Order: sequence, then structure tokens, then C-alpha cells
Amino acid sequence: MSSGIQWDLFLAAATALALTPGPDMIYVVSRALAQGRKAALISAAGLTLGVAAHTFFAAFGVTVLLQTSEIAFTALKVAGACYLLWMGVQLWRAAPSMDIHAASDRLGPRALFLQGALSALLNPKLALFFLAFLPQFVPADSASPALDTVLLGLAFGAIGVPVQAVAGWVAGSLSQALRRNPRAVVSTFRFSGALMLILGLRLLVSPR
Repeated sequence: MSSGIQWDLFLAAATALALTPGPDMIYVVSRALAQGRKAALISAAGLTLGVAAHTFFAAFGVTVLLQTSEIAFTALKVAGACYLLWMGVQLWRAAPSMDIHAASDRLGPRALFLQGALSALLNPKLALFFLAFLPQFVPADSASPALDTVLLGLAFGAIGVPVQAVAGWVAGSLSQALRRNPRAVVSTFRFSGALMLILGLRLLVSPR
């Protein structure tokens, strides 16, 4: 680790942000309610890949394109919103005819992992957050600012993802208790679908 980074201040800020519920945590919890604890952990792992990607984008300047180009930002925002809306519709439509076990069969580990990664990768707000947040902790005299940014991003993911996984684990335990109640299963799917729809609409109408 770079000795110039104020790790105590960064870790305190990253922990506070991780404990604040956001779109990533809502996504993991919704997957947990729909499919259980295992799905939550896999989804959180997928988010890790998305966070790592945004870290490298911020470190090597790719995120600057989103900050300076209205077209690039809007295109990524619309793509991310449409993806969340599509997931929400799929969960809502599945509610009357599927139970949690069936959903587990339909969405395997690979699909859950990819959905988690895409939900993070297609979020332009996350990209801009990393570009604004991480450089604040890179020393002005750093010999390797890109490397320091990568280290900070990986540390941020190492803090945030376990918090999301724990939240998903708790929600997954709740979903297990609902398996014997058909009405509860339907409500769970529709609640999860509604969360995805809300996130998608929120992203679609959010300002730059």
C-alpha cells in the first residue's frame, strides 16, 4: 500500500458509505428475497466485479469520458435503466407461476453473477462517484496515482461488498421462512420486481 494515502480517513469514510443503503444493497436484498441467501452472495460477488471495473476506469481515465460527454453519460444511463426495468418486469411476471425453488433453477449462479456485475457496470452514477471520491485520497505527490486509485477502489470494494452480502444473507433467511406460504412467495417476487422497477425509473429520470 502507498504510504502517502491517509488510510485511516479513507477507511472511515468508506465504511460509513458502505453502511448507507444504496442501489447496490437494494439489488442484493431483492435477489435474496426472490431466491434466498445463496443468490444474494453470488449477486454480491458479481457487484464486486463491477466495482473493480469502475475502479480501473477511474484510475486510467475512462470515466472522464462519462463526465465530459453528455452523449456517453446518457447512453450508459439509459442502458442501465432499461436493464433494471427488464429485471423488474421479469420478476413481476414470474410471481404468479413460480416459487423460490423454481427461480433458483431458472437463474443459475452464472446468471446471478452476471446480473450483479451488469447492474454495477451500467450505473454511470457509480462511475462518476468513483471518479469524484477516490482521487481525494490520492496524495498530490504520489509517484503512481493510478496504482493508488486502484488500491483505494479495491479497498472500498472489500469493505462494501461484505456489508451487502450480510444484508442479503439476512433477507435470504427471511425468504426461506416464506417458502411454505404461496401468497408470501408471490408477494416476495412482486416486491423484488417493484424494487428493480423503482431503481430503473430512478436512474432513468435522474439528472446528470
